[in-house]
Amino acid sequence: MPATTTTRRRKFVDRRQALRGWFDAGVLFKGAEGFLEIVAGVWLGFDPAILQSVVFRLTAKELLHDPDDRIVATLRHLAEDLGSGRHTFATVYLIAHGLVKVVLAIGLLREKPWAFPVALWTLGAFVIYQLYRYTHTHSPMLPLLAAIDVAIMWLVWRESRVRAHERRHGR
Repeated sequence: MPATTTTRRRKFVDRRQALRGWFDAGVLFKGAEGFLEIVAGVWLGFDPAILQSVVFRLTAKELLHDPDDRIVATLRHLAEDLGSGRHTFATVYLIAHGLVKVVLAIGLLREKPWAFPVALWTLGAFVIYQLYRYTHTHSPMLPLLAAIDVAIMWLVWRESRVRAHERRHGR
């Protein structure tokens, strides 16, 4: 019987370590995503014409192959809107959204107790907003991003439960 108990405990520990690895990877992903949003927001704040130029260059070849490409048309339209000076909201949104993600990622990785509930509420709000935006834009990326956020929410929730259990039992 002891071998069975040891085997079960080893499987539990292996599963716990694997889920902790996924938790760390998900939090690092969100932190990196937030950092990129900050960089994009700052860049957009300084010179949106550069962004427009880059998007036009990157999409030129695809447009030659398929002049009716909806993704390319959408990217170019967004770049034109940003290049026209109507980018203040996008700049502020990207920087604020990115800062929230970076602060939460740091808090979660440093195991700050406040970060777990704040991350769950914040990610939940992001999911609701992404699904709301999907009803208007029908962008296939939005449900995908929402699904990733839901998976990370589950990992955050699970990790918070494990940590609470460890605190109660003095580990």
